[in-house]
Amino acid sequence: MAPRALLALLSGLLIACNPARAEDGLPRPNATVELDSLAPGVWIHTSYYTYPNGSRFSSNGLVVRDGDGLTLIDTAWGERSTSALLDRIERDIKLPVRQAFVTHAHGDRISGADVLRDRGIPVRAHPRTMALALEVGLPPPSDSLPGLEKAGSFVSVGTVEIFYPGPGHSPENLMVWVPAENVLFGGCAVRPADATTLGNTAHADRQAWSHAIDRAGKRYGAPRIVVPGHGAVGGPELLPHTLTLLRHRP
Repeated sequence: MAPRALLALLSGLLIACNPARAEDGLPRPNATVELDSLAPGVWIHTSYYTYPNGSRFSSNGLVVRDGDGLTLIDTAWGERSTSALLDRIERDIKLPVRQAFVTHAHGDRISGADVLRDRGIPVRAHPRTMALALEVGLPPPSDSLPGLEKAGSFVSVGTVEIFYPGPGHSPENLMVWVPAENVLFGGCAVRPADATTLGNTAHADRQAWSHAIDRAGKRYGAPRIVVPGHGAVGGPELLPHTLTLLRHRP
């Protein structure tokens, strides 16, 4: 493996949204990818990392139809899994992925960016994501989305709205709204219902995170479906649940 690719892989494992690495070593990649219908024209993709102690953690992203093509939200967790995801999309949905957005510069969101570019798929993100990805040795996005610098800002791109609620789990974590189906992809800024901790907070701003969740709640009200970055899909209750964890958990 080339030095750059090795560095990107190790960095991605170290800063993923899931709990810190197992005591007996770094997690191992697992190319298993699931692709399931979430709503008409909306699919959830789930990939996994298996730690040496046997613990297996999932990571969620979205696929959204936009006319005769698709928009991908976040890569799968690693290059192999991202390649497997694209193959699965081609086989099951039978539409081309025309663009991708990554929600922040952690390995579970962006580590497959080079695979997307190799297949001619542009990858865009918050303006800070490129610098943060390069800083930790992860593949950067192709370009940034202008207009997302200020907390509470948003841009509409085709059938999705990209929303920057402000710093939280990471300095530049984005959320994605699918208005036609009332679906909110909260990413790693939103915790699943069974979470009892905030996960990895290495790059988090807890105080700002609370404000970010409040902004999302005010903008989107009670989404029918809320997708966290990890764990089971839920509804609007995931936003207050995340606030509770921020106020009462380490």
